[in-house]
Amino acid sequence: MRPRSPMCTVVHRPTAYACGGAFVALLTLCVTDGNGATLQVSPVIVNLLPTQPATTLTLGNSGDVPIHGQLRLFAWTQRDGDNVLTPTEALVASPPILRIEPGERQIVRLVRVAQAPAPHEQSYRLLVDELPSDGAAPAEGISIRLRYSLPVFVQASHARAPSLHFDVQIAKGILEVRNDGERHAQLGATRVLDASGRSVQLTRGLLGYVLAGQTRKFAVRWPAGVPPVTPFTVESRVDAVPMRFVADAASDGER
Repeated sequence: MRPRSPMCTVVHRPTAYACGGAFVALLTLCVTDGNGATLQVSPVIVNLLPTQPATTLTLGNSGDVPIHGQLRLFAWTQRDGDNVLTPTEALVASPPILRIEPGERQIVRLVRVAQAPAPHEQSYRLLVDELPSDGAAPAEGISIRLRYSLPVFVQASHARAPSLHFDVQIAKGILEVRNDGERHAQLGATRVLDASGRSVQLTRGLLGYVLAGQTRKFAVRWPAGVPPVTPFTVESRVDAVPMRFVADAASDGER
Protein backbone atom coordinates (compact mmCIF):
# COMPACT_ATOMS: atom_id res chain seq x y z
CA MET A 1 0.00 0.00 0.00
CA ARG A 2 1.25 3.46 -0.86
CA PRO A 3 0.56 6.53 1.28
CA ARG A 4 -1.65 9.15 -0.29
CA SER A 5 -0.28 11.95 1.86
CA PRO A 6 2.29 12.44 4.73
CA MET A 7 1.45 11.45 7.94
CA CYS A 8 3.49 -7.01 29.75
CA THR A 9 5.53 -9.30 28.85
CA VAL A 10 5.72 -12.43 31.05
CA VAL A 11 8.76 -14.53 30.17
CA HIS A 12 8.81 -18.15 31.33
CA ARG A 13 10.59 -19.78 28.37
CA PRO A 14 13.57 -18.90 26.15
CA THR A 15 11.10 -17.43 23.68
CA ALA A 16 8.06 -15.48 24.83
CA TYR A 17 5.28 -13.50 23.22
CA ALA A 18 5.07 -9.87 24.25
CA CYS A 19 2.10 -7.61 24.90
CA GLY A 20 1.06 -5.65 21.84
CA GLY A 21 1.31 -2.21 23.45
CA ALA A 22 4.37 -0.10 24.10
CA PHE A 23 5.19 3.06 25.95
CA VAL A 24 4.47 6.36 24.24
CA ALA A 25 7.57 8.41 23.46
CA LEU A 26 7.57 10.74 26.45
CA LEU A 27 10.68 12.26 27.95
CA THR A 28 10.03 10.57 31.29
CA LEU A 29 7.93 7.61 32.35
CA CYS A 30 6.66 7.77 35.91
CA VAL A 31 4.72 4.91 37.51
CA THR A 32 3.61 4.45 41.11
CA ASP A 33 3.04 0.98 42.56
CA GLY A 34 0.66 2.08 45.31
CA ASN A 35 3.13 1.24 48.10
CA GLY A 36 4.98 4.54 48.20
CA ALA A 37 7.61 3.78 45.56
CA THR A 38 7.58 5.80 42.34
CA LEU A 39 9.86 4.75 39.49
CA GLN A 40 10.87 7.23 36.81
CA VAL A 41 12.61 6.14 33.62
CA SER A 42 14.17 8.43 31.04
CA PRO A 43 14.21 8.09 28.08
CA VAL A 44 11.47 5.54 27.40
CA ILE A 45 12.52 4.85 23.80
CA VAL A 46 16.21 4.16 23.21
CA ASN A 47 17.93 4.72 19.85
CA LEU A 48 21.59 3.87 19.27
CA LEU A 49 23.48 5.11 16.23
CA PRO A 50 25.10 2.48 13.98
CA THR A 51 28.58 2.98 15.49
CA GLN A 52 27.46 3.92 19.02
CA PRO A 53 28.83 1.34 21.49
CA ALA A 54 26.68 2.26 24.48
CA THR A 55 24.06 4.60 25.88
CA THR A 56 22.57 5.38 29.28
CA LEU A 57 19.20 5.44 30.99
CA THR A 58 18.29 7.23 34.19
CA LEU A 59 16.05 5.49 36.72
CA GLY A 60 14.80 7.54 39.64
CA ASN A 61 12.79 6.94 42.80
CA SER A 62 10.60 9.89 43.78
CA GLY A 63 8.72 7.83 46.37
CA ASP A 64 9.38 7.30 50.05
CA VAL A 65 10.52 3.65 50.07
CA PRO A 66 13.45 1.94 48.30
CA ILE A 67 12.93 0.34 44.88
CA HIS A 68 14.56 -2.96 43.93
CA GLY A 69 14.68 -3.82 40.25
CA GLN A 70 16.01 -6.22 37.64
CA LEU A 71 16.90 -5.31 34.03
CA ARG A 72 16.83 -7.83 31.18
CA LEU A 73 17.27 -7.42 27.44
CA PHE A 74 15.53 -9.41 24.70
CA ALA A 75 15.81 -9.53 20.94
CA TRP A 76 12.48 -8.32 19.55
CA THR A 77 10.97 -9.80 16.40
CA GLN A 78 7.46 -10.29 15.03
CA ARG A 79 6.15 -13.73 14.13
CA ASP A 80 2.69 -14.61 12.82
CA GLY A 81 1.70 -10.98 13.34
CA ASP A 82 2.61 -10.88 17.02
CA ASN A 83 5.58 -9.68 19.06
CA VAL A 84 8.18 -12.24 20.12
CA LEU A 85 10.94 -11.73 22.68
CA THR A 86 14.02 -13.96 22.82
CA PRO A 87 16.83 -13.66 25.39
CA THR A 88 19.92 -12.03 23.89
CA GLU A 89 23.51 -11.28 24.80
CA ALA A 90 23.98 -8.75 22.02
CA LEU A 91 23.10 -5.98 24.48
CA VAL A 92 24.03 -5.89 28.16
CA ALA A 93 22.49 -3.78 30.94
CA SER A 94 24.82 -2.62 33.70
CA PRO A 95 23.98 -2.95 36.51
CA PRO A 96 21.38 -5.71 35.90
CA ILE A 97 20.17 -5.60 39.54
CA LEU A 98 19.66 -2.33 41.35
CA ARG A 99 18.34 -0.69 44.48
CA ILE A 100 17.29 2.94 44.37
CA GLU A 101 16.80 4.80 47.62
CA PRO A 102 14.00 7.37 48.02
CA GLY A 103 14.87 10.56 46.18
CA GLU A 104 17.89 8.99 44.46
CA ARG A 105 18.73 8.20 40.84
CA GLN A 106 20.58 5.34 39.18
CA ILE A 107 22.39 5.53 35.85
CA VAL A 108 22.12 2.34 33.80
CA ARG A 109 24.37 1.62 30.81
CA LEU A 110 23.22 -0.36 27.79
CA VAL A 111 26.32 -1.75 26.07
CA ARG A 112 26.51 -3.32 22.62
CA VAL A 113 28.70 -6.43 22.66
CA ALA A 114 29.42 -6.27 18.92
CA GLN A 115 31.31 -3.11 18.04
CA ALA A 116 30.86 -3.32 14.26
CA PRO A 117 28.15 -1.11 12.73
CA ALA A 118 24.78 -2.84 12.50
CA PRO A 119 24.12 -4.10 8.94
CA HIS A 120 20.39 -3.55 9.45
CA GLU A 121 18.20 -2.04 12.14
CA GLN A 122 18.12 -4.24 15.23
CA SER A 123 15.20 -4.21 17.65
CA TYR A 124 15.26 -5.07 21.34
CA ARG A 125 13.11 -4.75 24.43
CA LEU A 126 14.43 -3.76 27.84
CA LEU A 127 12.32 -5.20 30.65
CA VAL A 128 12.55 -3.49 34.03
CA ASP A 129 10.97 -5.64 36.74
CA GLU A 130 10.26 -4.50 40.27
CA LEU A 131 11.59 -7.04 42.79
CA PRO A 132 10.41 -7.68 46.37
CA SER A 133 12.38 -5.79 48.98
CA ASP A 134 14.85 -7.80 51.05
CA GLY A 135 13.14 -9.09 54.16
CA ALA A 136 9.83 -7.56 53.19
CA ALA A 137 6.90 -9.04 55.09
CA PRO A 138 4.15 -10.61 52.96
CA ALA A 139 1.63 -7.94 52.04
CA GLU A 140 -2.02 -8.35 52.92
CA GLY A 141 -4.39 -8.46 49.98
CA ILE A 142 -3.01 -7.93 46.47
CA SER A 143 0.66 -7.17 45.99
CA ILE A 144 1.46 -5.58 42.62
CA ARG A 145 4.92 -5.85 41.10
CA LEU A 146 5.47 -3.51 38.20
CA ARG A 147 7.04 -4.32 34.85
CA TYR A 148 8.12 -1.80 32.25
CA SER A 149 8.92 -2.66 28.64
CA LEU A 150 11.06 -0.15 26.72
CA PRO A 151 11.85 -0.40 22.99
CA VAL A 152 15.55 -0.25 22.06
CA PHE A 153 16.65 0.23 18.45
CA VAL A 154 20.16 0.00 17.00
CA GLN A 155 19.98 1.99 13.80
CA ALA A 156 21.60 1.05 10.50
CA SER A 157 23.36 3.41 8.11
CA HIS A 158 21.44 4.45 4.99
CA ALA A 159 18.39 2.39 5.95
CA ARG A 160 15.30 2.94 3.83
CA ALA A 161 12.32 4.60 5.49
CA PRO A 162 9.33 2.46 6.58
CA SER A 163 7.13 1.32 3.68
CA LEU A 164 3.75 0.23 5.04
CA HIS A 165 1.08 -1.92 3.42
CA PHE A 166 -2.33 -2.43 5.04
CA ASP A 167 -4.66 -5.39 4.56
CA VAL A 168 -8.12 -5.14 6.14
CA GLN A 169 -9.69 -8.55 6.81
CA ILE A 170 -13.08 -7.73 8.31
CA ALA A 171 -14.30 -11.35 8.25
CA LYS A 172 -11.34 -12.33 10.43
CA GLY A 173 -11.38 -9.14 12.48
CA ILE A 174 -7.78 -8.32 11.52
CA LEU A 175 -5.83 -5.32 10.30
CA GLU A 176 -2.53 -6.63 8.96
CA VAL A 177 0.32 -4.15 8.53
CA ARG A 178 3.47 -5.11 6.60
CA ASN A 179 6.62 -2.99 6.70
CA ASP A 180 8.81 -3.44 3.62
CA GLY A 181 11.16 -0.68 4.74
CA GLU A 182 14.42 -0.94 6.67
CA ARG A 183 13.34 1.05 9.73
CA HIS A 184 10.60 0.41 12.26
CA ALA A 185 7.34 2.38 12.21
CA GLN A 186 5.41 3.50 15.28
CA LEU A 187 1.64 3.55 14.73
CA GLY A 188 -0.44 5.97 16.75
CA ALA A 189 -4.12 6.88 16.46
CA THR A 190 -5.56 4.63 13.73
CA ARG A 191 -8.95 4.12 12.10
CA VAL A 192 -10.29 2.08 9.18
CA LEU A 193 -12.76 3.67 6.73
CA ASP A 194 -14.92 1.97 4.12
CA ALA A 195 -15.98 3.35 0.73
CA SER A 196 -19.12 4.96 2.18
CA GLY A 197 -17.09 6.98 4.68
CA ARG A 198 -18.07 4.99 7.75
CA SER A 199 -15.19 4.17 10.05
CA VAL A 200 -14.05 2.23 13.10
CA GLN A 201 -11.43 3.60 15.47
CA LEU A 202 -8.77 1.11 16.56
CA THR A 203 -7.13 3.47 19.06
CA ARG A 204 -6.70 7.16 19.78
CA GLY A 205 -3.30 6.57 21.36
CA LEU A 206 -0.42 4.23 20.62
CA LEU A 207 -1.36 1.20 18.52
CA GLY A 208 2.08 -0.43 18.37
CA TYR A 209 5.20 -0.92 16.28
CA VAL A 210 5.78 -2.64 12.95
CA LEU A 211 9.42 -3.67 12.79
CA ALA A 212 11.58 -3.41 9.67
CA GLY A 213 10.80 -6.16 7.16
CA GLN A 214 8.11 -7.69 9.38
CA THR A 215 4.34 -7.88 9.78
CA ARG A 216 2.05 -7.00 12.66
CA LYS A 217 -1.63 -7.84 13.13
CA PHE A 218 -4.16 -5.79 15.11
CA ALA A 219 -7.75 -6.58 16.03
CA VAL A 220 -10.45 -4.61 14.21
CA ARG A 221 -14.17 -4.99 14.91
CA TRP A 222 -16.63 -3.42 12.49
CA PRO A 223 -19.85 -2.27 14.23
CA ALA A 224 -22.84 -4.54 13.82
CA GLY A 225 -25.51 -3.43 11.39
CA VAL A 226 -24.76 -2.33 7.84
CA PRO A 227 -21.74 -4.28 6.47
CA PRO A 228 -18.74 -2.23 5.28
CA VAL A 229 -18.27 -1.44 1.59
CA THR A 230 -14.89 -1.98 -0.07
CA PRO A 231 -12.41 -0.54 -0.84
CA PHE A 232 -10.96 0.42 2.54
CA THR A 233 -8.63 3.20 3.52
CA VAL A 234 -6.60 3.47 6.72
CA GLU A 235 -5.73 6.67 8.56
CA SER A 236 -2.88 6.38 11.03
CA ARG A 237 -0.29 8.55 12.76
CA VAL A 238 2.97 7.00 11.59
CA ASP A 239 5.93 8.20 13.64
CA ALA A 240 3.63 11.05 14.83
CA VAL A 241 2.80 12.12 11.22
CA PRO A 242 -0.86 11.76 10.09
CA MET A 243 -1.01 9.59 6.96
CA ARG A 244 -3.70 8.02 4.81
CA PHE A 245 -3.30 4.68 3.02
CA VAL A 246 -5.31 2.73 0.47
CA ALA A 247 -5.79 -0.85 1.64
CA ASP A 248 -4.29 -3.65 -0.43
CA ALA A 249 -6.48 -5.00 -3.21
CA ALA A 250 -6.88 -8.29 -1.32
CA SER A 251 -8.63 -6.49 1.56
CA ASP A 252 -12.12 -7.90 1.89
CA GLY A 253 -15.46 -6.64 3.13
CA GLU A 254 -18.79 -8.20 3.98
CA ARG A 255 -21.63 -7.12 1.69
